[in-house]
Amino acid sequence: MAIVHFVNYKKPQTSSGMLFVLRYTMQDKKTVADDGQKYVTGVNCTPQSAYTEFNNTKRLYGKTDGRLFYHFVQSFSVDENISPQTAHEIAVRFAEKTEMFNGFEIVVSTHCDRGHIKRQTASSLYWINQMRRLRFVFYLQEKKMAKQT
Repeated sequence: MAIVHFVNYKKPQTSSGMLFVLRYTMQDKKTVADDGQKYVTGVNCTPQSAYTEFNNTKRLYGKTDGRLFYHFVQSFSVDENISPQTAHEIAVRFAEKTEMFNGFEIVVSTHCDRGHIKRQTASSLYWINQMRRLRFVFYLQEKKMAKQT
């Protein structure tokens, strides 16, 4: 069974911390599978410029401090025998089709550098089209969904 974990940073989030998380989640050594396919997808953003896009959206609404992003990790057991492609497709579909994420900038990365698959999701807090904040309740809903599968 997959486990979903919300990464709760103990220190206040900073812009440089957000850059670190985005760079970490998109590393080639973690996201490129044996077949050469890189599993990084932007939803409502371009992964290579996600840091700039996340910051621009926050500046647009005058929200440049406090929590800057959410970071979720979904880990699959080795016994689940899920391919990086399947795990990534599920994650991207979830980010694109789930109403609560509609309009948010999200980077989905699938790490396939170990014996098990991990999906990393970094999300901006603010909707790109109007001021709407992504709330912590989404973490609870994702956690509940993971328990049901």
